[in-house]
Amino acid sequence: MIRPNKNVERKLILATLNRLRLQFSIADYRYVGFGSMWFSDFVLMHKALGISDMVTIENQKSRAKRVEFNKPFGCIAVKMEDATTALGEVLDDKQSIVWLDYDGPLKNAVTGDIETAIGAMSPGSMFLVTINAMVEQLRGHKNEDDEELSMIDYLVDVCEDESLRSRENEITRVQFPEFAASILHERIKSAVLEKKPGCEYQPIWCYRYADDAEMITVGGMIVDKPARQKFVDSGAGELAHVTGEALFHIELPILTEKEKRALDKRLPSATPLKLKDIEFELRPSELEAYQRFYLEYPVFGEMSA
Repeated sequence: MIRPNKNVERKLILATLNRLRLQFSIADYRYVGFGSMWFSDFVLMHKALGISDMVTIENQKSRAKRVEFNKPFGCIAVKMEDATTALGEVLDDKQSIVWLDYDGPLKNAVTGDIETAIGAMSPGSMFLVTINAMVEQLRGHKNEDDEELSMIDYLVDVCEDESLRSRENEITRVQFPEFAASILHERIKSAVLEKKPGCEYQPIWCYRYADDAEMITVGGMIVDKPARQKFVDSGAGELAHVTGEALFHIELPILTEKEKRALDKRLPSATPLKLKDIEFELRPSELEAYQRFYLEYPVFGEMSA
């Protein structure tokens, strides 16, 4: 709830959905996600977009009472099952927004959940998936003969895709997030083509951010011809943070309240802020990022009990 980059990511997704409301009845959609104990995205979807048909999926049955206790609104249904099972049950012909927000690695997202969800979703529905994108997740694995797997062998095995071998040079700390994002986009695209005849995948979101671990979120819309035209007419594709399959970096500096106020006094500005005009040290990339996202930059406070 208090991770600044994740906070901004949610707001950018919300801004996109707000633009899509010009053409799509987003308030009538069903929202399906992993609310866990905090339900941060559920709160946004209900308060800002008016969505009241909501389902959270939780596979740890030992947490059932805690999940029920913490859900913020009565309109949230709790499904205590594995995602692969639950997604097939809670999705139907109703348009939906599904966000599979995994804390874990790429492996979690390529075990059938994407295909199950896409197969049960209708045109105009949206699908997002978030994973850990640290390259270290590919190390330390063994085959059935207890032999150490190379990183590319493990990736090929997990994704069941031999063509990934041609991109082995992208398995680096810097390049792997973009590589993983492209794998997920292709997975969603293939699922739409296979499961939804007459439809295509319209990529919308492709975010990279790190509050601690390196994370990526990718996703888009299932479109038939009418939905594609409505997407174009909404103007959502013209938003700066809607980049399709191109990775969009969210890299906010950690600021004190005094530093934030000092920068805010100089904004908005038609020209880039200059480091020489700032009274404290920041890297150029941090200053640029703050100027871009200052309206979304979160402010947290502590409340006494």
